[in-house]
Amino acid sequence: MSNDQTRYDGKPLLRLLELWVQWAIGEIDPQALTRLSSMEPNLRKTWKLEGAWHEMIESLLELKPSIRDDLRSIWQRNLATSKQQGVDPPLEMFSQSIADQLIG
Repeated sequence: MSNDQTRYDGKPLLRLLELWVQWAIGEIDPQALTRLSSMEPNLRKTWKLEGAWHEMIESLLELKPSIRDDLRSIWQRNLATSKQQGVDPPLEMFSQSIADQLIG
């Protein structure tokens, strides 16, 4: 099994957190956003929380609202570096790295 296949084993929140990072920096895929919004009733029931999916993630992980601005700032620097190097910005790598750091 490759790392991609085992990355989420035993970590049900990890992919949601990666998508939260993408949402926080304004880079989430519209289809993913639609899927996440449709999951909100089940997430509310599972986690016994209210709000939108991203608010529930923030509540579960006790994330401070200022983290969104911090992540956007870091992402903007990554975008500038990618542009200078003439490469696509590493969105998946960025969101995975941040998610790993947040979950610990």
